[in-house]
Amino acid sequence: MDWNFEEALNHYRNQGAPGDQTAVVQFLKEVQAQKGSIPKWMLTRAAESWGCKESLFLAYIRRLPSLRLEDSHTLELCGSVNCGRRDDLADFARALCKQKGIEFRLVPCMRQCGKGPNLRFDGRLHTGVTRQMLEELLNQ
Repeated sequence: MDWNFEEALNHYRNQGAPGDQTAVVQFLKEVQAQKGSIPKWMLTRAAESWGCKESLFLAYIRRLPSLRLEDSHTLELCGSVNCGRRDDLADFARALCKQKGIEFRLVPCMRQCGKGPNLRFDGRLHTGVTRQMLEELLNQ
């Protein structure tokens, strides 16, 4: 049986979405499992169908690193004193991400302290990051 988006909308509405957080998260995970990432148009359609705002879905996507919007990028910088806070790398990364429309998160220790500063770009770990490396990574 082929996956059907409208059927998924109805199923998760019956499970309590959008009021039930678990149902919303499961819905987003299912969409991503079927599509590889979450298309923006599906969020718009779900918001219309469920009578809520798209920002509800975007908030869940921001809070759950495993969820990813289609054609969006995420940069996570280690926020420990030894990594992201070194030489104001966090401020530089935040400004650069804002300029390029890339989601930025300062996260807890990535447990690669001896190789820092560390960041994860679209799920891929990069160690020994400098400002120049960061610029090159985001310009690809």
